Amino acid sequence: MLDDPGGDSTAGDADPAPAATTGEVEQLSDRILAGLGLDVRSKATDSGAALLVDLTGSDRDYLLSRKGEGLSALQYLLNRIIYKGRKGRKIQVDCGGFRKLQEDEIVEIALRSAEKAKARGEECLLNPMNPYERRLVHLALAEIGGVETRSVGDGFLKRIAVVPVAGTGTAGEPDDRS
Repeated sequence: MLDDPGGDSTAGDADPAPAATTGEVEQLSDRILAGLGLDVRSKATDSGAALLVDLTGSDRDYLLSRKGEGLSALQYLLNRIIYKGRKGRKIQVDCGGFRKLQEDEIVEIALRSAEKAKARGEECLLNPMNPYERRLVHLALAEIGGVETRSVGDGFLKRIAVVPVAGTGTAGEPDDRS
């Protein structure tokens, strides 16, 4: 399970990483959280496409502070340790529906920005976002007519420019900033 020393068994395998079980994910998650001294328990379920881990306990607020950075860090560690850099079903960590609320908020901000960009006829720049959050915005606004989106900036966190397209385009190329 977790003691595979090589980690490079991808030669000719249809599925290079062995399938993780909910029990393995729960056990590893509980070990990490206990090692941090947190009173938090995990419950993993199999959704088919992903393994979902829900956290409960009196110290869960520590994982939710700073926009859920603790959840993201735990999710990253679980995926890296279980799969050792190989492909496998995604492990997603949540705590009481926190991620769903956060996703809904991001989409709502994007929709308001699109309306503002269309009403004013000028581009609207959103705050820096990680790739997952940017994807949510691009998908939400792809269904809206009259605006287009572009990621702006370099690095992990980038901004999104929401640009009205009703006219011939009043905005320049935001990607060319140096």
